[in-house]
Amino acid sequence: MPVYDALRWSMIDVRLAATSDIEDLIELESALFAEDAGQHDPHADITWPEREGRKDFEDLVASPDSVLLVATMAGKAVGFLVGYAAHSSSTRQPIQYAVLRSLYVSPDVRRGGLAQSLIDVFLTWARERGCAEAHVDHYEANAGAGALYEGLGFRPRSIARTLAL
Repeated sequence: MPVYDALRWSMIDVRLAATSDIEDLIELESALFAEDAGQHDPHADITWPEREGRKDFEDLVASPDSVLLVATMAGKAVGFLVGYAAHSSSTRQPIQYAVLRSLYVSPDVRRGGLAQSLIDVFLTWARERGCAEAHVDHYEANAGAGALYEGLGFRPRSIARTLAL
């Protein structure tokens, strides 16, 4: 069995998500939107997970180019990660790379290594697919996310800036 099919971390189980997990994933993604984008992006639509989350997660579960992980503790979903594989644009050398799109860990189980475990499984999935790089974006004001990714070896390559009009 590939390592990303199941990983035991303490009393938390990290596994590939199934369609039966979608309601829990929508709840976790709603919390992510409210806590992260809702705090750091004045134009974020924090209702998106409730409106579009089901279809998005169904598409992710069915896609061979995506990985959707769920972390459960005593049968309750306490975290998730969404990643996918992409190909470089024509302006870069032709490579496949992995994108960590979303990561969330419930506040009551944070600081115990679960985020790192989810990322480790994602990176294993990416390596097994032949990805040359892994990419992640986060809000600059989210210092915790920045510290997590920096501590795992992610380095800034480019910086996006905005100007409110």
